[in-house]
Amino acid sequence: MSYTLVTGGAKSGKSTFAESLLEDTAAVCYLATSVMNYQDAEMEARIQRHQKTRPASWQTEERFLAIDDWIRSTKNNYDAYLLDCVTVLNTNLFFHIMTEEMGKDLEHVEQLFDAYSPQERYKIEVRMFQEWEKIRAVLLGTNTTMILVTNEVGSGVVPVSAMGRWFQDLLGKVNQYLAKEAESVYFVVCGIPQKIK
Repeated sequence: MSYTLVTGGAKSGKSTFAESLLEDTAAVCYLATSVMNYQDAEMEARIQRHQKTRPASWQTEERFLAIDDWIRSTKNNYDAYLLDCVTVLNTNLFFHIMTEEMGKDLEHVEQLFDAYSPQERYKIEVRMFQEWEKIRAVLLGTNTTMILVTNEVGSGVVPVSAMGRWFQDLLGKVNQYLAKEAESVYFVVCGIPQKIK
């Protein structure tokens, strides 16, 4: 089965719309990718606001790694999954690759990244796409309903730093990759969803 991709800018109403697509679905697993491994009061408040909008019957799983394995092992427990969001998953995955897999110090990631060659940056991109390929494969290979929420980065401000620009480009590539195979794609603007595929 395929999946639905919901995109939009910051505070566009994309999460609210994505949740509304599953309001009549009994067993939903909400895959929250904002896994907090650090103190951030503003982000914690955002997470709490999101939690209050979801039905109490929905189960929440906080993770950004091995999502394909999670879906494969729990697919008989749920009628649908909602992953919110692709952008935060990519952010967490990038810093995980840099710190856990490559052994870099989190405080110096940007400095180190700026010194990377295009080939070294491409290796990180390939590693990140490997995760999305696994997620997409399990969605297409099982009878799983999935809503993916992502940020539309093409309409935003171009970041000042080289790492920020590379990452924005990467997010755009991931969005294109996911949209290509999606059964349907919605673009949410000012709380109004538009079906574009």
